[in-house]
Amino acid sequence: MSRYLLILILILLVKWSAGNPHELFSEANAAYERSEYGYAIELYTQIIDQGLVSSDLYYNLGNAYFKNNMMGHAILFYERALRINPLNEDLNHNLAVAKAKIVDKPDQIPKLFYERWWITARSLFTMDGWAITSIILLILFFAISSLYLFSRTIGVKKSAFYSLLLIFGLLLLSVVFAKQQYNNFSSDRDAIIMETRVTAKSSPSVESSDLFLLHEGTKVRIRSQLGGFYEISLPNGNVGWIKQETLEII
Repeated sequence: MSRYLLILILILLVKWSAGNPHELFSEANAAYERSEYGYAIELYTQIIDQGLVSSDLYYNLGNAYFKNNMMGHAILFYERALRINPLNEDLNHNLAVAKAKIVDKPDQIPKLFYERWWITARSLFTMDGWAITSIILLILFFAISSLYLFSRTIGVKKSAFYSLLLIFGLLLLSVVFAKQQYNNFSSDRDAIIMETRVTAKSSPSVESSDLFLLHEGTKVRIRSQLGGFYEISLPNGNVGWIKQETLEII
């Protein structure tokens, strides 16, 4: 019996030492205000290690890394926060400032006008926002369907019919946007270079020829994996192989 009691006490001590997330968050914010950025990073990281995720948490941790002049980590957590809250103006501003401080600025292949419109429309809401919109539109669709089925007035039936067509189209669009936002949030294809200098290779081997250099904070897209290497691509179309340990997946 005493053995089980000792195990229980140890478990409770571990949980107690982990700290309450709300208290840790407040303490981390206070440390940040005191310019104790290293300590703030440690506390924010403890919260994340407990399995908690939020845009504010990632944003604050990104700010602490930025103040500590660790641009790779700052951009990583800004990008993670952006997946949760893509329309946050402060977040987008700080990410842009951090990106302006890194070495690599690969030219992005310009998107066609309809691609820009689609991305802008999709970014109007988060994944949860589009999901709620879909539910509201579905309820509205059933309500107007009842009006169409039971109304005996021709004018009302016509109006209900065209309204149903419009709502059905918006419903499909909102479901597509919600799915794409979910895919974007759960994607493991985007990553940030975390080392000062990384040489991209022509094949997944350290003996292969060098292609180009990458630097800390650069965002890349993972195309494939082989052994201990990732095949990555840049917005300008460059493709190469780099070691897995040189990057962190967003």
